Amino acid sequence: MNGNNITLTNHNNNSLHQQILAVANRDKSSNQINVRIVCPVCSHTRKKKNERTMSVSFLSDKTVYKCHHCGEQGAIFPEKQYVKRYQPVRMVKVEEQPASLQWLQDKRYISKEVIEKYRILASKKYFHKLDREADCVGFPYLNGDNIYAVKYRTSTSDKECKAHTQEGTGGAQTFFGIEQVSQDAKQIVICEGEIDALSLATAGVDNAISVPNGAPLQASSNPVDETNDRKYGFVWAAKDLLKNVEKVVLAVDLDGPGQALAEELARRIGKVKCYQVQWPDGCKDSNDVLINFGREKLCEVIDTSTPWPIVGLFDANHYADDVDKIYQRGHQRGLSTGLDNVDELFTIPTGQLSIVTGHPSSGKSEFIDQIMVNLAESYSWTFAVCSFENDPPSHIIKLIEKHVGIPFHDGPTQRMSKDEMIAGRDWVGKHFFFIEQNDGEPATIESILERAQASILRYGVRGVIIDPYNYVDIDKSSVSETEAISKMLTKCRLFAKAHDVHVWFVAHPAKMVREGGEFPAPKGYDISGSAAWFAKADLGITVHRKQDTPFSEIHCWKVRFKWVGQQGMTEVEYEKPTGRYREPLKYQIQTV
Repeated sequence: MNGNNITLTNHNNNSLHQQILAVANRDKSSNQINVRIVCPVCSHTRKKKNERTMSVSFLSDKTVYKCHHCGEQGAIFPEKQYVKRYQPVRMVKVEEQPASLQWLQDKRYISKEVIEKYRILASKKYFHKLDREADCVGFPYLNGDNIYAVKYRTSTSDKECKAHTQEGTGGAQTFFGIEQVSQDAKQIVICEGEIDALSLATAGVDNAISVPNGAPLQASSNPVDETNDRKYGFVWAAKDLLKNVEKVVLAVDLDGPGQALAEELARRIGKVKCYQVQWPDGCKDSNDVLINFGREKLCEVIDTSTPWPIVGLFDANHYADDVDKIYQRGHQRGLSTGLDNVDELFTIPTGQLSIVTGHPSSGKSEFIDQIMVNLAESYSWTFAVCSFENDPPSHIIKLIEKHVGIPFHDGPTQRMSKDEMIAGRDWVGKHFFFIEQNDGEPATIESILERAQASILRYGVRGVIIDPYNYVDIDKSSVSETEAISKMLTKCRLFAKAHDVHVWFVAHPAKMVREGGEFPAPKGYDISGSAAWFAKADLGITVHRKQDTPFSEIHCWKVRFKWVGQQGMTEVEYEKPTGRYREPLKYQIQTV
């Protein structure tokens, strides 16, 4: 039968309910609630014409009935004398196009061929929202060739008169139109409503289906459990089909519920194969596009759908603006260390990890202090300092000396005045925050970074110092020291990038053999415990003090990004009374 010639039978409601009430009231006892009667719909068609197949229940607000032979069922409301009826789907041929199907063509632009293909029904139903009967279209849900449920909506574009109802035991529990999907389909389009699926089919988009129960108000955060996921059982019912599909286009509304539906579908189908559409301005769904822009535009919208975003996965277009900026301005070098000759080797970028090494008492901590003071003075940087070998008061004194440029203590040279000390202390207080492990437990990298993060959020810290590694407690119970160090440094590097700060990590080298009476300058691979000290560093720096001289060699043995610096060596002069480093009057840069 053609779809335009399909409708549901409709008995005279008043006549039917009068018969039911008359017989039921005659047969029931005074206080009886339930009674069985002869069905006035089907008894005349059966051999046992007097068999009581219809159950009638007298409730407080209505009388409900159901025939267990033909399926006739409904409710009788005494005040309005109206029968709400849920009939089995009975198809009869009619001679002319029903008005509701004509509405589907004229107002919704659904083609006659698609109406017939999807077996769309025309009927007249009672709608609770309207509290009356209304012309409607029915969307059949099929199990093979059999209709097991029908969803109805009023045939009107008036939102105030738009209403829905359905019939069928258990309601619709599969995708609408799933029977139209080719078993070898590579693409499926999922819509939020039946008319949207019909719109896509009208435009020539194959394998368009719709969810049976609309969109949720918001997406759930609960884990997906197939065995207990009744609300989305229609997805699991089509699991085998969806598994073989390469692309699933989620053509849902762009409002909150629509996006929540898309999220729920993507969670169950797999976000890797899901795509999302962008409707033209003024359109909220595929039917809007069909009506306002036509079939070709609707096909274009589906064809240009974009992959569902995967957290942490981007294409090159995502970074287009950044690439353009670099092209126009070039890569920006890091900030100055405050030492001209050191700047020729390396600068201080944000979002990177520096590994600093050197033999014990070589001045590596003092060198980092000097860079921090310079950055604070020149760029107003603030720092979170985790220094295990310097208690905070002693460390503060060293920083005051570098800032003021006058010794803190009595000695061969005049010490700073109290006013100078107080001014220096106040300056350090504005730029430096100190991380301490006061509970007696060993400090883990997690606890250090947690406090560093708090300092970033609360005080706008730009630099983090961890000095030195051998005081950090790492878990070596399940992995080797090499692997544990690698994981620790990965956390530090990701932390620096995520928070756009510079992290300095000080680590001592393993014992080395003297060469010509002196220890050679250690490099990344000489640091104790793991080759990851070299591999994970963005910048690798060695401070190597020359015996019996005020000079120290600064070696840069790792530069991950060439715009930050270069490998090589230079010298700096150490001023012992103030702990300051400065470039020598004469210096050379040796590059690698």
